[in-house]
Amino acid sequence: MDNRIKTSLWVDAQVRTCFATDMPAFVLHKGDAERGGVILKLNRFAAGVQLFEQSMDFDGNKIWRQIGAFSEEFERENDMLAAEVIAKKRNFDPDIWVLEIEDMKSLYELDAPISEF
Repeated sequence: MDNRIKTSLWVDAQVRTCFATDMPAFVLHKGDAERGGVILKLNRFAAGVQLFEQSMDFDGNKIWRQIGAFSEEFERENDMLAAEVIAKKRNFDPDIWVLEIEDMKSLYELDAPISEF
C-alpha cells in the first residue's frame, strides 16, 4: 500500500501554511493531482532564489534536491534564470507542479532533508 499524500493536497497545505505565516505562496503550474512531482521556488528577494525538486532516496524516503541557486546580486536576472530551469523541467515532465514561496525573511523550512547528490 502506498502511503503518499496526493500532490494537490500537499501543495494546498503548503500554500495555506505559508499565507498563515505571512509568506505569500503561489501555484505557478498545476501538475498531476495524484502523483505529480513538485518544484519549489523559494524567492528570498535580496538573499536570492533557490529551486528545489521533490524526490525520493534509495530507501523510498522523501528528499529535496537543489536544482538551482541564484545569488542576490541580480534580482531580476535570478527570476529569468529560475524560469529557464523550470521550463526545462516542465518540458521533460508536464505533470510537475511549480510552487513559488516569497520568503523575504528566510523562514521557510523544507519538510524533508536536502540531498547532497
